[in-house]
Amino acid sequence: MSTRGVRNFRPKVHFTPPRNWSNDPNGMVYMDGLWHLYYQHHPEQPVWGPMHWGHAASRDLLHWEHHSIALHPDELGYIFSGSMAYDKENTSGFGKAGEIPVVAMYTSHRPEGGHECQSIAYSVDGGYHFEKYYGNPVIDNPGLEDFRDPKVFWNKKRNCWSMILAAKDCAYIYASEDLKSWERTGEFGREENLVNSTWECTDLFPLQTEEGEKWVLLASMMAIPGRCCANIQYFIGEFDGDTFRTGTQGKEPLWLDFGFDNYAGVTFHNYDKSIYLGWGVSPEYANLVPTGEFAGLMTAARELSLIKTEKGHRLAAKPFGLDHLRAVSYPVADGDSLIGECFGLKVLGRSGKITFSNEKKQELVIEIEEENIRIDRSRAGACDFSEKYCDKLHSVAEAKRLLSGEIDMEILFDVSYLEVFADKGLETASMTVYPDVPYEKISVQGDLTVQIYQLQ
Repeated sequence: MSTRGVRNFRPKVHFTPPRNWSNDPNGMVYMDGLWHLYYQHHPEQPVWGPMHWGHAASRDLLHWEHHSIALHPDELGYIFSGSMAYDKENTSGFGKAGEIPVVAMYTSHRPEGGHECQSIAYSVDGGYHFEKYYGNPVIDNPGLEDFRDPKVFWNKKRNCWSMILAAKDCAYIYASEDLKSWERTGEFGREENLVNSTWECTDLFPLQTEEGEKWVLLASMMAIPGRCCANIQYFIGEFDGDTFRTGTQGKEPLWLDFGFDNYAGVTFHNYDKSIYLGWGVSPEYANLVPTGEFAGLMTAARELSLIKTEKGHRLAAKPFGLDHLRAVSYPVADGDSLIGECFGLKVLGRSGKITFSNEKKQELVIEIEEENIRIDRSRAGACDFSEKYCDKLHSVAEAKRLLSGEIDMEILFDVSYLEVFADKGLETASMTVYPDVPYEKISVQGDLTVQIYQLQ
């Protein structure tokens, strides 16, 4: 189970629960200038257990105000992952006297037998208090062991609600006029499941390109022991209002992140850009992390886009909402002291190596080559809490660069969490590290120019 580490590993600007367990981001919605985050939460212990929906809200996606638990387990089971619909036209009929309801759609999971079905609850006070629908479940289980994580979105092609969910080794797509009665309209993934893994936390959304609108499907993939880590695969294609299809994507899976600690991520509803948050710990060792009174965090908010490369369009991510922080930056050189435990770096150059180190001789190393990026956490800090954490699959992360020439990289580091965004965000990596004492020095080698700014 999660144990007290040698020091406080809680990040300063990445979301963490006040105490105890958190995992998948749920029900993310933008309303009245607030970003609402609901999340998988066990309120009694810092390990996985009976799932509730925790709740927090933010005006800047950096600083969070915590609120009461939004959804508790009931006779249908635990409250597993799901999403939120801002029902401004009151299609559900839950709003009275001009109220705009927000409708949570989530998976009800019975721990005995693992039966999963889809349920809804609604709020008429802006997402703070919810009433569960008397007609739950709104979608019963079709006979699958894994049938969960509904993601609702408005379907302009059919002028109705659509929803995508994970159905064992693929995704099912449904449509509804009122968020209560659903019909299945499509399926995707049985032939495209290149890693033969169980799917979780699917998402489906459009992005504009120079060639017009394209749709992106995200699917979190469970780890396959000895072969691949838990990660998020994405697909690029078209949505006709009923189902999703890809073109000639090829036979190599496309991964959202080449690090180890970004899973179950989805986008916010009711915002004009695709803004993403992910669970910032791998499910392979999340129950064991040495963070003490809390477990789990969220990635930094990321704006997603599609960029055309020599291999076709690829998904890119860049940190969202940090412009005011980057405005106050200054150069750092080899051997300089770091400015605390929470900072950002802007890196330009052709190749080189950046190392964060401390008095315990622990090192976190980022290597940049003309064709590759490599991040080594094998000597970065504590790793004895889990056999997997620093095994061959999880100690060194590496990606081939999709753009040639000078690198443009941004690095975010927050106490125990590293995020790297390179080549316009085409290569991103997210990794937890647990140094015994804070990193205090930065080493910059090679043809690199580095600017640093305070990330708070």
